[in-house]
Amino acid sequence: MYVFSPPSRLPVCLTLLFTLIFCTCACAQIVNIEDKRRGYDTTGWYGQLDLGGSLNKNTNLVFTLNGALRLDRHGERGHILLLSDYRLVQVSGRNALNAGFGHLRYGYDLSESWRLEAFGQLQYNEQIRLALRALTGFGVRRRLYERDKSRAYFGILYMFEYDELADQILFYRDHRLSTYLTFRFPIGETIVIANTTYYQPRLPEFNLPRISSVSSLVVRFSKKLSFNTKYTMTQDSRLSRDLPEVPATIYTWTNGLRLTF
Repeated sequence: MYVFSPPSRLPVCLTLLFTLIFCTCACAQIVNIEDKRRGYDTTGWYGQLDLGGSLNKNTNLVFTLNGALRLDRHGERGHILLLSDYRLVQVSGRNALNAGFGHLRYGYDLSESWRLEAFGQLQYNEQIRLALRALTGFGVRRRLYERDKSRAYFGILYMFEYDELADQILFYRDHRLSTYLTFRFPIGETIVIANTTYYQPRLPEFNLPRISSVSSLVVRFSKKLSFNTKYTMTQDSRLSRDLPEVPATIYTWTNGLRLTF
């Protein structure tokens, strides 16, 4: 018979604290693509691969594994974005976090202000009992404002979403409207504020929408040192209604210093 006992030593306590932070971050229902967009000066392919893991044995055995892949194709008018992410945290053989997603998006510039986009995504998250989420959709993105380092965009898209939840006890098949507003504005030379907010109601009822918002503040002390704070919130009333053990609102607040050299 397996008995899970809480850690009694400081290193494991700290590990579990970071584990809980990672779990909360991974529970977000909406993958914020706007927060992951980048601008490039030249056309071509760009890639980034992250791999990591750790093993900590004390009163408990804590194992972590994570990986992320990003590919960008920046063309004259057509653009491709591929994102994938996987995270696993085990404490004495029990999953504290097991989540991953893959996202593929294609954008075609209709003009300087309008872009046509199509996308597909696969996602799962064991901690919120999401066995599978598969979605696809298309829509348009409008540049509202861009000057120097300031910018604002609005997007409206249609998507079809298929969800399997709670060990395949619940199934959702939804048509959704996905709208978002995103902006990034510097304040002087040292402060940058940014926000992206998604609103995703079901069609045609427009009831029990999913809402997600990410706000960030960066304060630059010098060219090499800056302070970053980010608040992320996701609200999904229907998931909480059908699975009472899953909270309707999930949020994180993270702070850190960044040193570049």
